[in-house]
Amino acid sequence: MQATSSLYETYRYFKEIYKLPSVELIDSRIPSKNRAYKLRNSKIILALPQTLMNTLKVDPEAINHFDIIIINEVDQLIRRRSNGSSLKQPYPKLMKFFRGKVIIGMSGTLRDEHYIEDAQQLIIRDELTTLINYFEGAELISMDELMNTDIGEYIKTTSIILTEVEDNSIVNLSLELQAHIDEVKAEIMTSIEETDPDLYSELHNFPQKIFSTYLPVEEELQAKFNRGYLVRKYLWGLPGENSLKHLYSYGLDPTWVKQTVRDVPGKFHKTFELVKYSKKTVVLCSYIATCDLLEDRFEKMGIKNIKITGKVPQRKRDKLLQVFRKSEDKMVAIISNVGERDLDIPEAELLIVFDLVRTIKTVYQKLKRTRGGICRILYYGGTDEVKKASSVSRTIVERYPWSTEFLLD
Repeated sequence: MQATSSLYETYRYFKEIYKLPSVELIDSRIPSKNRAYKLRNSKIILALPQTLMNTLKVDPEAINHFDIIIINEVDQLIRRRSNGSSLKQPYPKLMKFFRGKVIIGMSGTLRDEHYIEDAQQLIIRDELTTLINYFEGAELISMDELMNTDIGEYIKTTSIILTEVEDNSIVNLSLELQAHIDEVKAEIMTSIEETDPDLYSELHNFPQKIFSTYLPVEEELQAKFNRGYLVRKYLWGLPGENSLKHLYSYGLDPTWVKQTVRDVPGKFHKTFELVKYSKKTVVLCSYIATCDLLEDRFEKMGIKNIKITGKVPQRKRDKLLQVFRKSEDKMVAIISNVGERDLDIPEAELLIVFDLVRTIKTVYQKLKRTRGGICRILYYGGTDEVKKASSVSRTIVERYPWSTEFLLD
């Protein structure tokens, strides 16, 4: 396993759901000699890579009787950017202990690229290509092939519903913010046209390249351009009060902004509405301030809820999840980006994605937190979030057709 939360979740599933008595867990809380004893005397062991590496330093032969090594989320072995080994630590050393064994690497999202630097250039390489280089004689088995087996009986489809939210104040603020971003963009293009006509033509033909970090313009100018899109994310994902300072700092008229911003924007009201029709709901959002406002409003509505963010310790997180899973009452789990890592909550009937990121892999992982059911992706109508929601969700359904589908609202 690659993360602590995933380790404990998997152990709980094996013990409580699948009733496997032969599964044991080793973690850093167990003394190294005891870990080695467990490793030598267990049929199935769950461990984090660093804990396993530390255990094998004490007793290198403790792993000898195992025939199969299963690496979950094998894509996480690869560094997103590297100038040496592309494998994350401790895998370069740990792989030596795996020689002669059958290694199965599993990932539902192994579709990305990563970057390798050398003295002359930056190389973009497919993750699969890099992994195959490290696993001699590796064979790729795709989900397309596995769907011809009985695996389909164990996969639950997530139905995606794109859910439009109407909010005229957000539309007006988005248009005004975009006008300011376009002014900065025009300044960048004018500067490049004067200094590098060839690059100007290239950017004119391929507009996305303007987001490159290597444009020959003043660093402050390019930083302001990029920051505009970050402010837009704040506008679409934060409570009104929390987005004010970001809009002010980008140069929007403070008086007009304060008059236009709503304390509780449309996505919050849509979330409150959707939750009424579901017994158990998970709401995923990017910002703690959003989690806090949702928690406060659900309390006032008399709806039981739990809130999990990166600030919540692992043990408390586990207890909160157990409360959510076992509760017979109507309940909502409000979870931030950091809090939701490696969580599986199949008990939920409805998943609400409050705000989107553009990374397909990350969004897909969010969708599968509930292992099936309905997922509503919220977006503001009349803004560029329409294109974002449509593009991301369409790509996900095309890329992962065995576990996702579109439903009309």
